[in-house]
Amino acid sequence: MIEGMDRLATALADRYRLERELGQGGMATVHLAHDVRHDRKVAIKVLRPELAAVIGAERFLREIKMLALLQHPHILGLIDSGEVNGTAYYVMPFVEGESLRDRLSREKQLPIADAVRLSQEVASALDYAHRHGVIHRDVKPENVLLHEGQALVADFGIALAVASAGGSRMTETGMSLGTPHYMSPEQAMGERDITARSDVYALGVLTYEMLLGEPPFTGPTAQAIVAKVLTEKPGSLVARRSRIPAQVEDAVLTALEKLPADRFATAAEFATALGSHVVPRTTMGAVPAAAHPVRRRETAVFVGVLAVTVGLGLWGWLRPVDQSPALRFGRAVQVTSDPGLEIQPAISPDGRSVAYAAGTSAGTRIYVRQVAGGRATPLTDDSTGFQQSPQWSPDGSRILFLVGDAVFSVPAAGGSVRQEVPRGHRSAVVSAAWAPDGRSIAFDVGDSVFLRDPSGSVRALTHLAEAGSCSWSPAGTVLACSSGNPQYLQGGSALGNISPSRIVILRLGNGAAVTVTDSTDVNESPAWSADGRWLYYVSTRDGVGDVYGQRISRGRASGDPVRLTTGLGAQSISLSRDGSRLAYAVYTARANIWSLPLPATGPVSADRMTPVTTGNQVVENMRVSRDGRWLLFDSNRYGNADIFRVPTSGGATEQLTSDPADEFSPDLSPDGRELAYHSWRAGSRDIYVQPLDGRPLERVAASPDQEFNPVWDPSGTALEFGRGLLIRAAFIVRRAADGRWGTAVARVSKDCYRVDWSPDGRYLAYMTSNDGGSLIVVPVDSGAPRVIVDAGIPGNPNAEQPFWSRDGRSILFKSHDARGVASIWTVPGGGGRPRLLIHFDDPTHQSYRPQWALGRDRVYFPVQDRQSDVWVVDIAPASGHSR
Repeated sequence: MIEGMDRLATALADRYRLERELGQGGMATVHLAHDVRHDRKVAIKVLRPELAAVIGAERFLREIKMLALLQHPHILGLIDSGEVNGTAYYVMPFVEGESLRDRLSREKQLPIADAVRLSQEVASALDYAHRHGVIHRDVKPENVLLHEGQALVADFGIALAVASAGGSRMTETGMSLGTPHYMSPEQAMGERDITARSDVYALGVLTYEMLLGEPPFTGPTAQAIVAKVLTEKPGSLVARRSRIPAQVEDAVLTALEKLPADRFATAAEFATALGSHVVPRTTMGAVPAAAHPVRRRETAVFVGVLAVTVGLGLWGWLRPVDQSPALRFGRAVQVTSDPGLEIQPAISPDGRSVAYAAGTSAGTRIYVRQVAGGRATPLTDDSTGFQQSPQWSPDGSRILFLVGDAVFSVPAAGGSVRQEVPRGHRSAVVSAAWAPDGRSIAFDVGDSVFLRDPSGSVRALTHLAEAGSCSWSPAGTVLACSSGNPQYLQGGSALGNISPSRIVILRLGNGAAVTVTDSTDVNESPAWSADGRWLYYVSTRDGVGDVYGQRISRGRASGDPVRLTTGLGAQSISLSRDGSRLAYAVYTARANIWSLPLPATGPVSADRMTPVTTGNQVVENMRVSRDGRWLLFDSNRYGNADIFRVPTSGGATEQLTSDPADEFSPDLSPDGRELAYHSWRAGSRDIYVQPLDGRPLERVAASPDQEFNPVWDPSGTALEFGRGLLIRAAFIVRRAADGRWGTAVARVSKDCYRVDWSPDGRYLAYMTSNDGGSLIVVPVDSGAPRVIVDAGIPGNPNAEQPFWSRDGRSILFKSHDARGVASIWTVPGGGGRPRLLIHFDDPTHQSYRPQWALGRDRVYFPVQDRQSDVWVVDIAPASGHSR
């Protein structure tokens, strides 16, 4: 072993200098080391040789790659990993402090407030990991480190990596995964499919031990402990420590239930059930505020509440002192709680009322509600159309909103509707905002930002690719807008999509655009401070949507952005004109793939659908390989969008990409050797081809106009892809015999979305609108396009995402009616009357997005669950700040 460590030290000498052994565990030996490149201390864990020999170092390292994506204030992250002479190692930050086991050994029982707080901090880490598809499996005091009194959960998912890599061979090592005292009953019985509820059980044991000084079940041997875990009930906490609050005991005993179904569904539920008044906690930001009761709601809301009450306070000791923004956060109030979507909140100038859009992915309506409580009031009597994006006038007298491709306003107290921006633009208005004088309106359409002046005339301000959610500076001299993902905040099927975007500042004088954020994450919903010195926005740069502050000086970003919240799940924000309150929407979404047999005749109901994927993820695009063996899809299950595939016959899911940038819209080459997709690796959407045999990645097409959705031709020698933002064109790029890709050539100049090649490679089928339109077929080489389904004819369905049948005789396509209900249709390839095949009549399993995939004998489609509620938090200037 010493000889092996000498070899390891020599091999790592250019990166790490091993200093001394810190300890040994069941799976690894821990060494203190010096990170030579970054001049810092790190902890290097070296997998035990007998374990590495059985499971294989390379396979183990592949399994733990996902852990590097877990970024959370209470998770000890993974810095690096590697293999030397068959020995696997992984590197973590070195934490000055002690483990929870050290503290328990010294103090036996912890103060009740400390025990509850530490349990809630561990719960926030577990809940975050569970939502990213990672189960810890070995929660115990040894794996909870204490840094400045705060909990850091270590070895996250290492047990899972060992189990996944070693499989049944783990028995050869003589080791078990987990520690008997903290094993859930299902773990103790050897069940292989372990869920988040096992971690909840282990956290219950941990909390029990912090409160009483020992775990609920003890014994002289591991077998004796396991027997008690399986058969005995844990003893009462209050009977042994009378000052433990009743709700704390109830929460712990619920977490310790034998049956997983009887425990809390999530760690966040457990944290909330422990009680919010046991220990003072902070809301958003660094300044403590009064705690407030939290109502029990769905899992998605628990995540948001936990972020407000627990995780966000950690920023107080992590933030750079000189970057503290001119805000502090106080009490947060949940304004809406109805099922479905309450989105796009806009708070009134005085902070007393909130306007928001509410409904479903098929349609929303504007409502106004008092922050202090009361009923929601519809803004207009008209319930038709897709009302969205409300904005208050500076004096609070009127509310601006969008319907279709025009902008309207109405008195805030109700009254007649007035059109503010006329129709007739190339596409729908994405957002609109009153100028500070209350007379002019800025609005964006497609790739441009416009200004409607007090006289009613309209002029273009500047070109901005995929502009959205613009906000005026208090002085009215500049606009802050998002760019790159205008549909992120728009009601409809693309709401909350995970394509990246950026925040820019537009100078009204010359139209110049100054970039504020990166364009590799979602950056949306800019809002100015009252003095114009700070710009606040929502970003996913560190995981779920959080609020960030960026100091602005002379119209440019100054210094680094400051993260104000952690794990909030915000989608958009709105700051009152008087600076007293911030409204935000807490948005959660899950979208998994379901499947149905392809009927020979129709119509049939979709009541026989079965799930293909599960978990907390959002799947947007999917496609079946030409041979019908693989279902490929993109998913954000590990934090950003990556490409995965799963056998259509059933089996394990395989991750094909792991770049920090987002990859979307996969298609496997006909020979199964190469993967095409579009990615943001270079800062914009480009087309890539990734060989699956380890050869270098190729960027096939790139331009400032953005490239989307590549599709292989049947021969595997050409790719079709979309190019353009406002006007989508179809391009074809071909590969020569020597393997080199040529220059992309336009085949359809506009209005071309979601293309599929015919099986003989002679025709392309596509739809004319991103939201569904007419179905068109055009020859690949030359010839005029032919309308197959005209969406303008009454009774015809709108066509979305076409696929040719395997024999090329017909084309299948998806459609949605006015209520948002999905269906799948077929039509002869040469034209004719569309015939309904499948109708999705189950309101609990709707497929709102246009994407789907056609297999040999099945259809695949996403089923979404979207929830959003509106919250309002009190804010106040930080001490010493002058306006």
